Amino acid sequence: MKNKVYKVPENDKEIFVSPAMNDCIERILSNIKIISKYNFEISGVPFQVLRDKTRSELLQKAELYTNKIISIIEKEKLLDDLCEKRKGYNFYINYKSLKNNFIIQTGHEPILYHPGVWIKNHLTNYLTRKTNGIGINMIVDNDACNMGYMCAPNLFSKPPAIEKIQLVVDKNKFAYEEILFNDIKVLTGFKEKNLTLINKNKKDKNVENTIEDMKFMFEEYINNVMIYYKIGCVDMVSLLTCARKILEKEFGICNLEIPVSSMSDSDSFNYFLLHFLYNAERFAKIYNEKLAEYRNLHKIRSKVNPLPDLYIEDNLFELPFWIWKTGEPRGKCYVINGSDTINITDGSDVLITLGKNGDISKSIYAIKDFRGKGIKIRPRAVTNTIFSRLFFADVFIHGIGGAKYDVITDEVIKEFFGIEPPSYITVSATLFLPFGKYETDNKALRKLKYIIKDMKYNPERYASAKVQNNPDYLSLVEEKRNLLKMINTCDKEEKNKHFYRIKELNGLLLTYITTEIQERYREMNKICEDIAYNNVVKFREYPIFIYPKRILKEYFQKVFS
Repeated sequence: MKNKVYKVPENDKEIFVSPAMNDCIERILSNIKIISKYNFEISGVPFQVLRDKTRSELLQKAELYTNKIISIIEKEKLLDDLCEKRKGYNFYINYKSLKNNFIIQTGHEPILYHPGVWIKNHLTNYLTRKTNGIGINMIVDNDACNMGYMCAPNLFSKPPAIEKIQLVVDKNKFAYEEILFNDIKVLTGFKEKNLTLINKNKKDKNVENTIEDMKFMFEEYINNVMIYYKIGCVDMVSLLTCARKILEKEFGICNLEIPVSSMSDSDSFNYFLLHFLYNAERFAKIYNEKLAEYRNLHKIRSKVNPLPDLYIEDNLFELPFWIWKTGEPRGKCYVINGSDTINITDGSDVLITLGKNGDISKSIYAIKDFRGKGIKIRPRAVTNTIFSRLFFADVFIHGIGGAKYDVITDEVIKEFFGIEPPSYITVSATLFLPFGKYETDNKALRKLKYIIKDMKYNPERYASAKVQNNPDYLSLVEEKRNLLKMINTCDKEEKNKHFYRIKELNGLLLTYITTEIQERYREMNKICEDIAYNNVVKFREYPIFIYPKRILKEYFQKVFS
């Protein structure tokens, strides 16, 4: 296992790309060559046949979903008489020439994207245009809604802070695809809280124009969301996707969109899933072995980092999929191996039973049947990227987090499928909100803390010129000096007495430098406030929808030029 190092960009307008931009197209061509040599079967279907089926099937789903999103956007624009003509705005794919098109894929949760995430969509679009390919953004709507909030700065609180405003409450065990808004008050309340928070930053006239630009951007975004809601779009995923797509159109991004939920309900995914169900024991053991290798390489002791092991006990094997019933929280997916059957369970109920030696088509039908009964199976991170990288895309564009995990995925692919995996592209960026920063850092704080500590042990070093002429002060200093000389030559009992007296003398001497100590504490508090302020303005995960639009355009319209 290789120890790949990915470093999050720290500085404003800094970008990380691996491989270098000039080598990205070569990576796509290399992947196509590697994939063309694969010669194995998935649930009785030759790999190349299933890959062609997957690409055709998922692109049709992406086309349908993207045009559904566009229809929602256009319906709103027609209501406001602001719609441009639909011609040239819809997405159509020439399936006859599909094999000649590159598919460039990225993906993320349907949350409020920050610049470091959004850069993936820009790179996907850029490479799509360079290769005349098809760009796909995979909406990871099967993830748990742990990030149903928006971060915004509060620069003038004591200390300055990054505050979170919740959009979705008490849904962290539910997948995004399960979340519906049943009351517009959720959106209006979210709008009011965020605008109130952004307004708090207007105390400084130097940032007043920036704050107005931030408010304008956020209001444009949330007003669009509320209009889409009013015309009948009530699911969280579509609402957030509509709002993102209308902004992306301004930036010339024309990627197709496809939710993981839609990918998972395809025929080709059923064959992929069945392969894992029939090989659960072998996969679970390989997966855990590769996690152990990764932990050993990175000297990680925890059994849950970077990912938890799959649970194995007797004939029960956990697989990296989620399973749940419509409207319920997600559950883990387990396979129980019987002599002639395998049972799929969420840990409590057996939800489906498949025959081991029967016709594969019957097992595929059984999977379709339980989907029709409202039972959902979705991939977790590793199986999601395996499906995308092997069966759908010519190249996958990761952020740094995903790229770190895929070091493990690569090793799993090699062992489980017996092939060399296609490589991926990694990109991230940092773009700060346009606020000034203080010229201070933790180094200055550490230096000042050392001085304050030294003042307590050596107060005589910091006395003012006036104090240094005070006879009482000089007497105390002289006594301390004499004791320090004597302490190295006396016995243990005398030494303890001298230490105790020196401590008393330091306490007395401190009374002469009270002003100097208070001044240092004031300096330290100011540095702490400045560092807290810098941490707030240098936070890289604010959503793009509170950035002034000019800042986004200045950066993103040039980033790959």
